[in-house]
Amino acid sequence: MKPLVESNDGQILRLAALENLGILVQPKYIIYDDLKAGRLVPVLDDWDLPRLTMNIAFQTRSHLPLKVRLFIDALVERFHQNEYERHWTA
Repeated sequence: MKPLVESNDGQILRLAALENLGILVQPKYIIYDDLKAGRLVPVLDDWDLPRLTMNIAFQTRSHLPLKVRLFIDALVERFHQNEYERHWTA
């Protein structure tokens, strides 16, 4: 069966599902608010996508430029403030 909608953009697939165009497979962080609000409902609760990881690579800790350290700290803080990990594993 050929899909009705194909995209590499999770938000386009999310909008299609919200318009009742079918089921979608997306990381929970993309559809978290829709699940909580009841706009989308889980179908395969016992199945999950592989976990995503995020890494920050830099050449060395010694002589790490201050702007890089500040960026890393800001990124980590934003993830904590917005509870992204909870959204991903909900």
